[in-house]
Amino acid sequence: GVAALLPNASELLFAVRGASWSGRTWTPICWHWKPDEVRYVVRDSEAQAFVAHASFTEAALAACASVPPRARFCVGGEIPGFRPYEEVAQHSDAPLADPLAGDTLLYTSGTTGRPKGVLRPPKPPQPPPGLTGAAGRAMLERAAGADAQGPHLVAAPLYHSGPNTYCEGAILLGADIVLLDRWDAQEFLRAVERESVVSTFLVPTHFVRLLRLEEGLRRSRDLSSLRLVVHGAAPVAIEVKRRMIEWLGPILFEFYGGTEGGGVGIGSEEWLAHPGSVGRPGPGLEVQVLDVEGRHCATGVAGDVYFRSGTSFEYKGDPEKTAEGRRGDLFTLGDVGYQDAEGYLYLCDRRADVIITGGVNVYPAQVEAALLEHPAVADCCVVGAPHAEWGEEVVAVVQRDPTCASPELPKELLAHCRERLARYQVPRRIDFVEGLERTETGKLARRAIRDRFRT
Repeated sequence: GVAALLPNASELLFAVRGASWSGRTWTPICWHWKPDEVRYVVRDSEAQAFVAHASFTEAALAACASVPPRARFCVGGEIPGFRPYEEVAQHSDAPLADPLAGDTLLYTSGTTGRPKGVLRPPKPPQPPPGLTGAAGRAMLERAAGADAQGPHLVAAPLYHSGPNTYCEGAILLGADIVLLDRWDAQEFLRAVERESVVSTFLVPTHFVRLLRLEEGLRRSRDLSSLRLVVHGAAPVAIEVKRRMIEWLGPILFEFYGGTEGGGVGIGSEEWLAHPGSVGRPGPGLEVQVLDVEGRHCATGVAGDVYFRSGTSFEYKGDPEKTAEGRRGDLFTLGDVGYQDAEGYLYLCDRRADVIITGGVNVYPAQVEAALLEHPAVADCCVVGAPHAEWGEEVVAVVQRDPTCASPELPKELLAHCRERLARYQVPRRIDFVEGLERTETGKLARRAIRDRFRT
């Protein structure tokens, strides 16, 4: 396979297509990972070729030992021991296979643990190789039909499953690809207008940053070409999504799933009728909500969300981790949720993030959604801190909006929460910080934040 330590750039797309056409897997690597993590992924993926950008020289040098010297390629400058990418890009007479012959080996770590490679073995009756691109194409067509055909804007890093899947799907639809090498809300709007972008994939953090722009600035851009905004990767507050739909129209499509598979989706109009839902399962997919004993939860009762589908996966080289997420032929992504009487799925939180205080479950996402409704809250993270009596107490870590500096803000926020939450959900304390660490996919670095209260 081919491992790529590259930013969002044309060379990355060429590496993807080259790997796929030649029947190989390709592995995009998160450039934020430490050198030892990059080395682990290159070795674990059994990469036979390695393409790296010169700006990541330290990690590239640390990771390249397992790759033959002649199969190490550099983009954007020089890396000792690497060949210039341009030198070989123009001189290849290798026979081409099928455009769907290869597939993507993605590594996922979420916000915890060592990166884990997700394998989808090509065993009957599963789909053929090329699953990632084919799945992306199918999801774009499901969400927008013929409207999905046109320039696709990649605004999030391609090492992540969501933007990767939809980018590959857009390529298979014959769409032009527009790349942003880093997120900038105003540049996103300029790119949509300039390139007549039809579709894109965003995460909720992008929504929040777009909505922070002055309304006049947002309205001044011609976004009429935009027909589809897919979003996922993290929960979105109901009010934030409602404001996005009011601004852009009913073109949002939410997809809930993971690198491992599964997935349900919901369009804007359906979501407005069922606010907060992530959708219902489509053909070939079954969703079950189970309690800790594996029994089906009643309508409206939260439990672990499991999927059953025609595809399977395994964590490369980690059968124990694979088994942890399975119950028979069902698998879970680690989320807690419930279904309503019509089968719509609503997510509460990650199982690993649930706070147990006095024997009662508190879902941080629900508390965070309430806090984010307050105009003085720019960002927040709710975690459990050790407590001698209750086991854990609910703590809110809040980034203030710079325009709101009232000394009464802590009291205001607690009163705000009491109006919207059950008593046991209201934070026992509020800490203010200058900023909250998030991953490139918009997920809170929750473990690092939680660890501050456990040391």
